[in-house]
Amino acid sequence: MELAQATDEGKSLNDNGVLDEFLIPFGEWMDQAVDWIATRATGALSVIEWPFQFLLDLIVDDILVKVPWWTVVVAMMLVAWLAQNGKVAIFTGVALTTCGLLGTEYWIETAKTIGFIGVAVILCVIVGIPIGIACGRIDGIWQVVRPVLDAMQVVHSFVYMLPFIYFWGIGTVSATMVTMIFAVPPLIRLTNLGIRQVPEDVVEAARAYGAPERRVLTDVQLPLARPAIMTGINQTLLLSISMLGIAAIMGAGGLGRLLFQALSTQSVVRGTSAGLAFFLVAVVLDRISQRDGESTGGLFRRIKMAWAHRSDPETLLDEAEAAKAAAVEESKKQESSYFAPVMAAERPGIMVAGVGALAMVVSVFLTWTSNAGKISGYSRRVDQLELEGQSFSGLSASGGSWFGYLVLVAGLIILGSIAKVMLRPGRGLRWLTTDGAAIAAFIGFLVAFGHFIAAPSDAAVDPGQGIGVYLALLGGLVAVIGTMMWIRVAPHSPLHPLPSGVAWGRVISGVIAVVFLTIGMFSAWSFDTRSDTVLSADDLARIDELKAQAVADPANAAVYAAEITTLQTTQQTNAKIILDGRTSEGAGLGIWALVLGVISLGVAVLSSGLAGLDDRFRWVGSTVLAGMGGGIFAICAAWIGTLARATDPNFVSGVGSFIALCAGFFVLASARPVLNEFRRTRVYADEPARTDAALAATVDLTVDETEPAPVG
Repeated sequence: MELAQATDEGKSLNDNGVLDEFLIPFGEWMDQAVDWIATRATGALSVIEWPFQFLLDLIVDDILVKVPWWTVVVAMMLVAWLAQNGKVAIFTGVALTTCGLLGTEYWIETAKTIGFIGVAVILCVIVGIPIGIACGRIDGIWQVVRPVLDAMQVVHSFVYMLPFIYFWGIGTVSATMVTMIFAVPPLIRLTNLGIRQVPEDVVEAARAYGAPERRVLTDVQLPLARPAIMTGINQTLLLSISMLGIAAIMGAGGLGRLLFQALSTQSVVRGTSAGLAFFLVAVVLDRISQRDGESTGGLFRRIKMAWAHRSDPETLLDEAEAAKAAAVEESKKQESSYFAPVMAAERPGIMVAGVGALAMVVSVFLTWTSNAGKISGYSRRVDQLELEGQSFSGLSASGGSWFGYLVLVAGLIILGSIAKVMLRPGRGLRWLTTDGAAIAAFIGFLVAFGHFIAAPSDAAVDPGQGIGVYLALLGGLVAVIGTMMWIRVAPHSPLHPLPSGVAWGRVISGVIAVVFLTIGMFSAWSFDTRSDTVLSADDLARIDELKAQAVADPANAAVYAAEITTLQTTQQTNAKIILDGRTSEGAGLGIWALVLGVISLGVAVLSSGLAGLDDRFRWVGSTVLAGMGGGIFAICAAWIGTLARATDPNFVSGVGSFIALCAGFFVLASARPVLNEFRRTRVYADEPARTDAALAATVDLTVDETEPAPVG
């Protein structure tokens, strides 16, 4: 028989089935190896597993999940403040609190996610930095480690996750191991690069002075390599975040698990809520781990860059070094300058704004509503029927609630801005300044106006409007007038020349905001599926009948209970009460949000350059625009927060309020580019000392008093 015609069994070589007769049992070999390792090397597997399991149990199960939520928030804020600055700390607190307000389940998974990523990064640091140092100091080690790193980054994580599942099973431990394998290479590479980039003459000088190798490493090489090492840690963290989805597939907990479940069950509620929490946690961890002077960029862009440069993270240092060099140059230039002191022309506006802000602060401690809850009456039945004769302050759940809180915050921001400018003009937090105070004044006034103009719920007793609301309105208006007087004369100038063309993007953002506000006005601002609302008298009678039958016939009580549940669920689905933003039965805030949006569009058009390209006019217009956008955002946030704070089961705020909130954010964000450019005017040492009159000339004013400006 000829081989070219057939095999021993008669199959032709042209038949694909002949391949089964020459099988290479590679899979069986690996199965035998796995079985042998699992049965004969249990001790070694336990040793490898122990640090992962110990840290996960300690950090996640014993600390983050068990301690109160606010403890984790405060601890993360402290870490952010120590690692970065107060601005990052505040953002961290707001972001993590938002994750908690999504619900207890989301907070627990948020804590687990923070712990999971923290453990992965800690172990990467423990392993990666020593290996990177060894690679940087010994060429032979680098020659061995480099191809291993290449293999770790070339092979897809789906391939090497299998042995970890075989040996350590499904769960968080194996997922952490896979994450570590994927995320540690950039840290090793950048640590190696940082050690090698230390100037050789500096190292030799240290050795020449008799420093031992340990001191050369700790006192010379590591400090100078710190920027590269910190960049490596940040890249490791970003890659760890990007692995959370695969970790969820491997059985790890956290927000990745919720997202995976949402995809499996097609749950919009779970998917969007978990997605928001996931995004906020990722941004927080990224901001905390960034090196000083590094360009922040967007989270998704940074993760994309980390993925694209897994094998050559050294290129990421170039952008950071350029930004740092520019910052150093600017710092040197500013060392010989001082900020313009407070001018005499500014003081009247400051005093008026301070009086208004003080009135806003005092107002929240006075009566805002009485006899019934004005806003909370929509969401809580007791606030409609059982509060007659009672009065509530601006901070009470049945009073101003989140409207009052936001008025209080706005007033404190204005007072803080005044104090900071008077004591340290131009220094400290960027937004505690003239335009920040003006934006806060607009927000405080508009929030108080929103509470005042909102139609009350259909209560048995109409809620009385307390003196606190009127004082908040008056104080907000006075604060707006005062800050506008102040901003008109405050010596501010742009860091760079503003674009000479019309800012059409701002106009487009205003148009988009008006469209969103229109959609939001016609959309739901509240969903009411409470049983006493959606069930008719016949339904209630039927439920009472079924309950009586369950008592009389206990053997079939489960059947009657199921029928009651079915009836309630059906009615809640079919007969839910939806109030949009314009209906007379609702608060009507959607209409007023749209009115404010149209006004904001007019301000956007005027400040975009169509009414003139004067820099100062555009700055003042941008401040007003930001105040209007912030006011729309704050009114919607106060509505959502008040209903969430005081609510019966089966009552929630509607998507229309969220759409309007997003529109307010668009308006606010459109003003940010111009506002970011303006700072209090600097006076440089090589310039002659300026008087108030000279400073006033920058804002086209004439000042009689001439107090000499301090030099130095």
